[in-house]
Amino acid sequence: MAFDIIGDIAILKPPLKMSEEEYDKYIREKHKYIQTILLQETDVLPPYRVPKYKILWGENKTETVHKEYGLRFKVDVVRAYYSPRLAEERKRIASQVKDGEKVLVMFAGVNPYSVYIAKYANPEIIYAVELNPFAFKYAFENAKLNKVESKITTILGDVRKVAPFIQVLSNKDAVVHCKRDYLLDLLDANPEINRCFLVGFDEAYYDLVEKIRARKKYLVVYEDLDYAQFDGVLLNQDNLVLRDYEENSHIEFEKFGIEFDRIIMPLPKEADTFLDVAIPLIKEGGTIHLYQFFFEEEIPEKAREILDKYSKLLKFEYEILNVRRVGDIAPRQYRVCIDFKVTQKLF
Repeated sequence: MAFDIIGDIAILKPPLKMSEEEYDKYIREKHKYIQTILLQETDVLPPYRVPKYKILWGENKTETVHKEYGLRFKVDVVRAYYSPRLAEERKRIASQVKDGEKVLVMFAGVNPYSVYIAKYANPEIIYAVELNPFAFKYAFENAKLNKVESKITTILGDVRKVAPFIQVLSNKDAVVHCKRDYLLDLLDANPEINRCFLVGFDEAYYDLVEKIRARKKYLVVYEDLDYAQFDGVLLNQDNLVLRDYEENSHIEFEKFGIEFDRIIMPLPKEADTFLDVAIPLIKEGGTIHLYQFFFEEEIPEKAREILDKYSKLLKFEYEILNVRRVGDIAPRQYRVCIDFKVTQKLF
């Protein structure tokens, strides 16, 4: 059956094998607790990887609480991406985390990977970074809902902009790119923010920035290029400054001043393009879980092809631990997780 159930919401996913009316009848008969049936009308869309939906039946609501493996996740399905099909994969990743590890979850969404790890493993700390302000709001709520907020540092922002000074960020900090649409989304979501670090501040958006409720605000200033590239590693910006928004002071920090034992990259369409962010942050001997979409005939050769390419570009050596199918997305096309160890960094 081509549908997912998230909490008390059923979502039909094309292509449908029956009519909408037949699905409606089947779901309501078999799953009597369902309150809303949605039809997915598009693929996931930028900037937050969320499809468009229409309501086929039931209450005009899109927020729900989903339960899996004894955990609860609150999500608004039209505001933030969430897939119940990845429950087993999230449990698998959590089972690999060793005591005392430092873990980074990129593209953290509403915090499913982070909560699983915090609940079913014993890491020292988990950093969860998410760009979508609506997802960030639920991510923080889900950490509290599952009573693991003390183990997770949830950060709002583009992981590229967060990475160089991640070690100075604390729970509920936000690294905000000052573009009008993004600022409007942030104000609409209205999440709880501790400190707000403003990237690319523009006086034209002063009124919007002033409306952001945060304990403290800083300007993230790149005094040369926005993101300098050199032979191999991206983000080696020597003149990066964190300047107080209101006072003549700044924060001292060491770029990439924290290294992680494990990094999770669950963004299949383009996660590989963020390896230039992950490699400076991973310890030698650390493990990266890189998700990709592969056709059946590409597995596992495509995994090695990708890692060969980036290992030369970014100057690291690696060992593939596992190439695992974690779900199909179309006929003969799969979501795949490449588990690999960074055995040596050569820069």
